[in-house]
Amino acid sequence: MSLFERQLSWVLLLALTLMLTAQIVARYVFFTSIGWIEEFSRIIFVWYIYLSISWITLQGRHIRVNAIDLMVPASWRRPIGLAGDLIWLGFGLLLTYYGYRFVMTEVEVYSETEILQIPHAVVHAIIPIGFGLMSLRLVQAMVRVYWRGGPEALYLVEKQEDER
Repeated sequence: MSLFERQLSWVLLLALTLMLTAQIVARYVFFTSIGWIEEFSRIIFVWYIYLSISWITLQGRHIRVNAIDLMVPASWRRPIGLAGDLIWLGFGLLLTYYGYRFVMTEVEVYSETEILQIPHAVVHAIIPIGFGLMSLRLVQAMVRVYWRGGPEALYLVEKQEDER
């Protein structure tokens, strides 16, 4: 499965690794620092994390408290899981909405990052984008699990297919 979040996450991780390597070499070999790398790597890291969340959600690799699964009868597990996923979806949609409002406020009250002078609205746009994508991927996972009866952890299916 080739999701654009997955591809972009890999690109961002590679960029982050290269930038931090350049910074380490500059500091310890040339005894200097590349000022813009500090700021840009923080932005890239945050974007990487938020994009990865949606990919992880669809794959079923997210951290999940499943102690309830051990305490309730098997017939209750799916309804409780669905209720938990619906609460999670509501949370994601709420953060998408308020993240969007936050970014729109930053558009109105224009400000920039100190060194690179990137608008803060661009930097923080990942909040509604990330939570919106996570909500979309959660709905896809819920359809797969609750309506089609598919596996909860998609990566295990892909792993088994790769081993064949």
